[in-house]
Amino acid sequence: NVYLDLQSKKKYRYILYKLSDDFKEIVVDFAAPRDDSEDVKEAYDEFCGKLFAAENAGQGRYGVFDVHYQVDSRELDKVVFITWVTDSLPIKQKMLYASSNKALRAKMTGIHTEIQCNDASDLKLENVIAKCRQKSYE
Repeated sequence: NVYLDLQSKKKYRYILYKLSDDFKEIVVDFAAPRDDSEDVKEAYDEFCGKLFAAENAGQGRYGVFDVHYQVDSRELDKVVFITWVTDSLPIKQKMLYASSNKALRAKMTGIHTEIQCNDASDLKLENVIAKCRQKSYE
């Protein structure tokens, strides 16, 4: 339901998901209310900060972010699915995030682009927007 609120009702800018403490289910970790007066870059920096905090705690995350960008003269909002699993995570967690990815992703309609991020360079907003633009032209 939280994802549908982001995707169709535009209630959230982004949502973070994590594996539960017993590693048996995927739960919502955080949902950031949408504030249209807020710059997308600010919201994305906050999103990345939460991913880095998860990494520092030895955890991965899934995230969906409603990215705003331009293609030619058109303004677009597209939902991006991001898997954040760094090399520093324990092997068991890496395997669980990899195997759970499809199940979570299958429940989300309307994802424009899917990105696997393993380090900070993968997360750069300009790289995410470039992937969205590329997908828009396909």
